[in-house]
Amino acid sequence: MNNKHIIYFDGVCGLCNSFVKLLLKIDSDLKFATLQGVSGQKLLNKMKFNKSDFDTVIFQKNDQIYTKSTAVFEIFKTIGGIWKVFLLFSLFPVSFTDLIYRKIALKRYRVFGKIDQCDLSMFNKPGQFID
Repeated sequence: MNNKHIIYFDGVCGLCNSFVKLLLKIDSDLKFATLQGVSGQKLLNKMKFNKSDFDTVIFQKNDQIYTKSTAVFEIFKTIGGIWKVFLLFSLFPVSFTDLIYRKIALKRYRVFGKIDQCDLSMFNKPGQFID
């Protein structure tokens, strides 16, 4: 596969793990890595992000990097189908959609829970999970 579509996510976040499980049902060609893992830490370092701040999803589509709400919109655009309906929200300014994203990120553990470690059993295809 020449195209690289990798989603970096908080591996202990209940919301993030549920989102990944949904994406796995929709598009089995996506690849995933936790921000806490080796690949995630390298990317955070390269992007000059705090290596212990896992409150953003990062989507690498080929050589382009998307974060926060822009990453979510680009993921929906990539998987296509009915999920493109969520792109209507991308008509709002990024400053607004990122504000909503940050509010959800701040409350995600309280509302959706925090797990001990990423549920690797959800990845049933070799090479689907990158660490």
